[in-house]
Parts: sequence; C-alpha cells; structure tokens
Amino acid sequence: MNKVRLFLTLVLLIALITACGGPRPIAATESEKERAYWEMKNYIDSHLIEKVLSDYFENLGDGEQPAIPKDFDYKMLSFSTYKGNRTNKTEILDKSLSYADKKPVFPTVDPIVIRMKPVINELKAALAEAYDYYEMKNYVDDNFAKGKELHARIRQAWVAFYPIREEFSVAMRNLGAELRKAHLESYTSDKQDFRYSTLKLVVDAEALSAELSRQGIMADNMLDLDMNAFKPKYDLLVEDLKIVAQQYQDIVDKNSSDKYRYQKYVEAAKEVKASASEMVERVNKQEKVEEKPSSNDYQYPRGTPEKFRSKVGSFVSEYEHIF
Repeated sequence: MNKVRLFLTLVLLIALITACGGPRPIAATESEKERAYWEMKNYIDSHLIEKVLSDYFENLGDGEQPAIPKDFDYKMLSFSTYKGNRTNKTEILDKSLSYADKKPVFPTVDPIVIRMKPVINELKAALAEAYDYYEMKNYVDDNFAKGKELHARIRQAWVAFYPIREEFSVAMRNLGAELRKAHLESYTSDKQDFRYSTLKLVVDAEALSAELSRQGIMADNMLDLDMNAFKPKYDLLVEDLKIVAQQYQDIVDKNSSDKYRYQKYVEAAKEVKASASEMVERVNKQEKVEEKPSSNDYQYPRGTPEKFRSKVGSFVSEYEHIF
C-alpha cells in the first residue's frame, strides 16, 4: 500500500511540474542577485569591451571587411580569459544571465537582462570561433574566407549589444542607489550605527554623482556647475565622512581586528571626498580643464566629474566587500 501511495505521489508531482512548464528557478537572495549582475557588468566592461573587443577592432578594424596587412600575425585575446587567468570565465555570464527569471524581481533590470541574453550569447559564440580561428591560423587555409564571415558576425553582434549594454549600465546604477536607500532605512530602525554611517556615506557620494549627471556636467563644461545645488550635497558628504572617520578611529583605538576589514573602505571614502573637493576648488578658482580626460583612472584630470565618478565606483566596490 505504501508503494502505491509513493507511486501516485510521484505521478502527481511530475504532472504538477509539467503543468507549470518545468521546474521553477531556485530563488536567490536580493544581495546574491544584485552581486551576480554587478559581476557580469564588471566583466563586460573591464574585459569584454575594454580588452577583447578593443583589441580586436584595433587590429582588424571596424569596417565591413577586416583590415588584413600583408605581414598579418594576429593573436586574439580570449573571451574566456580574465585578468591573466586561463580559467574559463564564461560561467560568470551564464550564471548572471540565469538570474533574470529568479526572485526577487528587479523590474527595472530583469527585462533588460532578458533582452541582452541572446545578443551577448551570439557575441560570445562569434568571439569564441574567431579566437580558435586565429589561434590555429586557419586563415592560411581559406584565405580569410571564414575570418570575413566572423568579422561580420562580431560587428553585427556588437552593434546590437552596445545600446542594450548602455541600458543595463544605467539600470544597474539606479538599482544600486534604490537598494542602498531602502537598506539605509532598515539600518536606522535597527540602530546599526557604523553600518548605517558607512552606507549613508555611499548614498551621499552617489547623490553627488547624480547631481553632476542631472546638470550634465563633464570636464569640458566643469565651470557651469551650479554650486547652489551641488554644495549642500557636498557639505553633507563632508559631515558624514567625519562621523565615519571617528567611528573607524574608535575601532582602531580598541585594537579590533575589524580595523583591517574597514581600512580600504575608509581610504576610498577619503579619496572620494578629496576628488569632490577638487571640483569645488576648481569652480571657486574658475580654472578650466585643459587636459583631455582619459579612460585610465590615473590619467583623469583633477577636479573633474570623470575622476570623481571613478573614485565613487571604487568606493562603492569597497563597501560591497565589507558587508
């Protein structure tokens, strides 16, 4: 009798799963899903775009046909290699993309990830084929016939991917700000003093960055910054940094091991404040930006939104690591 009941239970379970369209995705925590999306964004920005695609188009051009010199000897960067590690890293994308239909729902981000999935998979596949093609020098055998096909695929995939990637970047920045503000309220009620202060400082920094974006301020129009709107947010950052610095000093004075845990965060916070102060100083002195901003952090001119945003990005990353 027990075997019959077990059999019927299994039949009903299978029927239920089938009726629902198969097993449902395993739910993730809010922080797991957000972290997965940020990891994907960082991989796309720092490796796929800045390294692999930049190197590819620099060597083969971005025209309809690949630019092939007579002494051609191209060693393509691998889509799967990250920071010198030969371990396959495509699972970063695969895992992160799988969160799109998992709870909790991020209504402003999930639909973008769903649209991005087939596009980035095509780009990934084309780059993987191209890597093998140039790694084995197959162009010697077919006089670049396959190389031209792959070049067209890579260009088309990139053209389709770029605007979606921009949407994803904006949505992720907004999501991060929204979640941090929600968390800030919960920390206030829970009286988690240091955690509240550290998060409040992140919110302050992002508010300053958002104000720069709202005004459309970049290096070339830095002196157009409306200080009446910017300065109150800057003053709040300054005051909140003093609180964090004092709380951190209390931890150091107690010789707590947590001082090592928070050290990089505090250092990054000070760099954010210094970068913001440089902008205020530049506007006060009416100094135009003469240097052209570069994509390399260390080459950003002082007192520019470009440098400030790069410091905020590093600061937020340090916050994510400590909690």
